[in-house]
Amino acid sequence: MELWVGALNLGFLYAFMTMGVFITFRIHDFPDITVDGSFTSGAAATAVMIAAGFNPLAALLAGLFIGMIAGAITAWIHTRLNINGLLAGILVMTGLYSVNLHIMGRSNIPLLNQTTLFTWIQKINPGQKIFWHSEVWISCVLCAILAVFWLGVSLFFKTDLGLAMRATGNNPVMAAANGINANRMKILGIAMANGFVGLSGGLIAQYQGFADIGMGIGSVVIGLASVIVGESILRRRSIYVKIVSVIIGSVLFRWMIAFALFVGMNPIDLKLLTAGFVLATLVVSGAVGNAESQKTNLGERLKTAIYRNRWGVAVGAVLILVMSFPGIKAFLSNRPAAAKTHKVGVIQLVDHGILNITRDAFLEEMARIGYRNGKNCLFEVENANGDMSSVNTILDKFISDRIDVIVPISTGCTQAAMNKIKNRPIVFATVANPFIIDAGRSDRDHLPNVTGVYGSVPMDKTLKMVRQILKGKIKIGCIWDAGQANSVYNVEQLQQAVQQDSDAIFVGATVTNSSEVYQAAQSLVRQQIDVFVLATDNIVFSALDSVIKASESRKIPVFMSDVERLSDGILGALGYDYTSSGIQAAHIVDRILKGEDPKSIPFEKYARLTIGVNLQAARKMGISIPAELLDQATVIVGEDGHVLKKESSRTAAPAKQD
Repeated sequence: MELWVGALNLGFLYAFMTMGVFITFRIHDFPDITVDGSFTSGAAATAVMIAAGFNPLAALLAGLFIGMIAGAITAWIHTRLNINGLLAGILVMTGLYSVNLHIMGRSNIPLLNQTTLFTWIQKINPGQKIFWHSEVWISCVLCAILAVFWLGVSLFFKTDLGLAMRATGNNPVMAAANGINANRMKILGIAMANGFVGLSGGLIAQYQGFADIGMGIGSVVIGLASVIVGESILRRRSIYVKIVSVIIGSVLFRWMIAFALFVGMNPIDLKLLTAGFVLATLVVSGAVGNAESQKTNLGERLKTAIYRNRWGVAVGAVLILVMSFPGIKAFLSNRPAAAKTHKVGVIQLVDHGILNITRDAFLEEMARIGYRNGKNCLFEVENANGDMSSVNTILDKFISDRIDVIVPISTGCTQAAMNKIKNRPIVFATVANPFIIDAGRSDRDHLPNVTGVYGSVPMDKTLKMVRQILKGKIKIGCIWDAGQANSVYNVEQLQQAVQQDSDAIFVGATVTNSSEVYQAAQSLVRQQIDVFVLATDNIVFSALDSVIKASESRKIPVFMSDVERLSDGILGALGYDYTSSGIQAAHIVDRILKGEDPKSIPFEKYARLTIGVNLQAARKMGISIPAELLDQATVIVGEDGHVLKKESSRTAAPAKQD
């Protein structure tokens, strides 16, 4: 039940964004990619104002207003500067990334302990006698709000201004001939559209309990898919029907994602499912349209359409069965014993080395403790593949499946879980700092249903390691993604450590994707840095080869926190072994499954710090490694490139409780 109701609520909230895409895509025939940026802008403005103590409704108006400004700028660039519409949207979307970071002041703003619109909605909940679940009550309220929204937008497009806007989109030349200022109408329409997008972003931020710099990625694709699905189902020309089709399309898109998760489909196949679903909808709606226009039997038209596309239908059916089979098999095989087994849900935001190490270590340690999947324990392991809205849907699925303990891996997943789930244990893993996301005030003073394992790389120790090798005055170069909260926190720790060293200078460069890493590294090399010190960052670590390549010209040593990459050409590494994060989380889950209250379990820090040096890289750079550092190292790569020394992290005992 929770899975479908949660998807319904997400569909309602994203309907405002879908309406914005409908206005630009259908009303103005304008390919506006600004949406990916204005969605985050609305969330950022809303979150900042709520955190500052403003009324949640006033904060939503701020999100609406900043979205309108973004849309107006895009339209102005297109109409006044005669720039291609798609390019204008790309320019504004790109610029909004920096603007949004300035608005937020950081990459993530938690709203867990703030008063939001949904806090108000819950306060007026008539209770379990009428609405047995809070999400059901939220659905009812959102349905009423959207009914007013649907009627208001529909009536607007029947006014003189709305008709002028529609006429401009249909035929700007004819509209201009009738005295309508086409450029002004386009600016107004695109501003209005992005205002709705910003409003949607603000609502989503309040619903999920935080705003994040990356939450708008892919919004325009979601909006377009929802518009196409809705229009394919309701094909009437009435503006009332067109507007309601937008809302229906948004909900159906979310239900499609929920269905894919329900049958156990691999999350990496969701994009393929989306394409297939939209295609099938278009084929069926085309058959319906032909049947209506030719006044023929609908069943015959459908049979003809399926027969003409029989090979495509067959391939699509096989793909869906193949993708769904593992989940269906697991669902059927475990269903009879579900009441006799523990259920543990594991969720991660994206497929990444550090997160995967944590996940695999957790599952392996749970098996070692004695929890066998399909026998005495059922593990549901999900990956949102970078889509935060899918995180909420996965969490709804966990609730629907009556998961006993939820294990979110990463800060974003932990925030979403804390906001949505209050009545069952949450054990987080691989979180840099749980206190900045309001998980607690200290290791012992935390949310009653939340505990876990955390730790940020001790950048002061990393700098000390660098100083054991490099003496005198040095210029330290660092690259990071300002959109990752953990990365920003680690870089700030490095900057503080550098400030304590009078002979060290910090020089930094930020990136937004892996393709920018090489250029950023080259810019630091041109500034004559002496060493690269890379804080934990998913994007930079995935493009480490680019940093190594840029550093080779001047034989600049590279230090980082991922010891697993030691053989790839870096000189030294100091960081936590993230297997310890998974292992420690497994022991906490074990304690909870055996009856211990998570409220009484303190947060734990990572238990094992690893230090690694690469003698092969040192020889190439003409650098001598001190004997003291070699004695401290747990991993050493010899001059021939082979690992000479490696202590198994799995021998480390779980951290002792304070």
